[in-house]
Amino acid sequence: MTEQVKILVVDDDNNLRETMADLLEIEGYRVYQAGNGQECLDLVSTEFFNVILMDYNLPDETGLDLIRKIRGFNQDSQILMITAYASLNSIMEAMKESVYDFLIKPVDFDYLKRTINRALDKYFLEQSNKALLAQLKQRNEDLDRLNNMKSKFFSIVSHDLSNSLMTLKMSFDMLKKRLTPDEDQAKKMSYMDESIGQIEHLIKDLVDWAAIEKGKLRIEKAPFELTASMKKTAEIFKDKAGKRNIAVTFESVGEIPVFADEKRIRQVISNILENAVRHTPDYGKIDVIVSKLDEKNAKVSVKDSGDGIDPQQAPSLFSSFTQVGEKGRVGRLGLGLSIAKDIVTNHGGRIWAESKGLGQGAAFNFTLPIGKN
Repeated sequence: MTEQVKILVVDDDNNLRETMADLLEIEGYRVYQAGNGQECLDLVSTEFFNVILMDYNLPDETGLDLIRKIRGFNQDSQILMITAYASLNSIMEAMKESVYDFLIKPVDFDYLKRTINRALDKYFLEQSNKALLAQLKQRNEDLDRLNNMKSKFFSIVSHDLSNSLMTLKMSFDMLKKRLTPDEDQAKKMSYMDESIGQIEHLIKDLVDWAAIEKGKLRIEKAPFELTASMKKTAEIFKDKAGKRNIAVTFESVGEIPVFADEKRIRQVISNILENAVRHTPDYGKIDVIVSKLDEKNAKVSVKDSGDGIDPQQAPSLFSSFTQVGEKGRVGRLGLGLSIAKDIVTNHGGRIWAESKGLGQGAAFNFTLPIGKN
């Protein structure tokens, strides 16, 4: 390290300056000398010095004035001020200019060496921190750029897929009206219908996610009755769950008026129920419960007897593109719970999950403020 370190000794006392330079060179440093302020400025304007030993009294200006000029273009050099006398005011002024230390003549050389070593430690630590900060800044810029590219990509893809899906649905609907399928054909057409529905759900998730990323998810609030709305959504999932003999039950404490976007709130419970059906085994059970958390907040809970949640996965449940459940279980894009969280948060509520562990079922809950406005 010392072979690369350069030290500038600034002092008008030629003998002292020469002696100090000789001793420092013996220590392995590259040492330069300046006898006045102008010589110092000429050197520091063309060379970088890790450490500058600055005398306070110089023939053409004070060391403090000279330091101010140096700090105008160089904040990195570690400056040690050396003087035969010092006032509290001069010390305070020196500290304002990022002077590392203030030494009183005569200076013990061993003490000077230790001070220089500490100043060098500070210098190299600062340079290391600057390099790390520069790397962090570059990585943040790269992440921002990738995030912008990702958002634009999904926005474009979801738009194009929506158009293609609409064409597919219209063509398939026309085909169904013109055909009289036999049993096997009807079965295959039902598979096609189901697959188109799944693709439609995926595209809607992508569209919503792209809107959320841009901060443009539309929320249109109006008064509605929560219990009836949640019951209607649960009824839709009874048929889907019934195909696998999963029982869906509904409980409530009665009517609960809320001021919210009913379409979006039904989307929240649909995403949760979709997740519950997907992760509940045949002959399992799903309970939908609408209640009051307190006088100001309604609570909707979806409890299932399914896969349960690994505690290590719990913190990431509501992150984008996260799939939960048993390994090997194929999910969708992993956007449903992330979108649900954003919708609930935009309504002033909160959403969370509870589970005792894998194989022990799970409960997904969300709250909404009670009221008409």
